[in-house]
Amino acid sequence: MTTIPKEDIQKAIAWIDEHWKGQKTCPICANTRWGVADLVGEVQMTSLAGDLTGQAYPLVIVTCQTCGYALLFNATVIGMMERGLIR
Repeated sequence: MTTIPKEDIQKAIAWIDEHWKGQKTCPICANTRWGVADLVGEVQMTSLAGDLTGQAYPLVIVTCQTCGYALLFNATVIGMMERGLIR
């Protein structure tokens, strides 16, 4: 995991606010309080055949502050990372 600088967390929040249309309601508890984790996680996609050489994707984790439900956003797509490095 990679730590995200506070100014980049604000950029992530701005990107999410711009792109998340409608109410930002949690589908589990119906609350609207969300937080952006200060770490970028990675998920590796693997083939069904069990090949562990799949591509890893850097993810920003957005969590409901009431129940813990989490959303994952590709850190490169939202402008947090470039070529695998935090900006």
